[in-house]
Amino acid sequence: MKITDVEVIKWNPGVGKNFIFVKLSTDAGITGWGEAYTQSDRDIQVEAHIDQLARYLVDRDPFHIRHFMHVAHEDFATKRSAMDLHCALSGIE
Repeated sequence: MKITDVEVIKWNPGVGKNFIFVKLSTDAGITGWGEAYTQSDRDIQVEAHIDQLARYLVDRDPFHIRHFMHVAHEDFATKRSAMDLHCALSGIE
């Protein structure tokens, strides 16, 4: 099984901050959902991180989360990850 798509869905409840949901689709027809924490006015940055991290997920086994987290911290963030990245990772994981 491989991940085929990573989609970010932003929802504005009308008051307060936006909610960010992450939808992972696979070639086996299985869909996974996550929610990324975000602070007020930081949703654009969290969404951008998820979009950039998608390249490390598509065509990969969704069960290899440890490898993905290692790549996200070591290669993508070069060991200097900020809170926005951790928010994005929480939605993916």
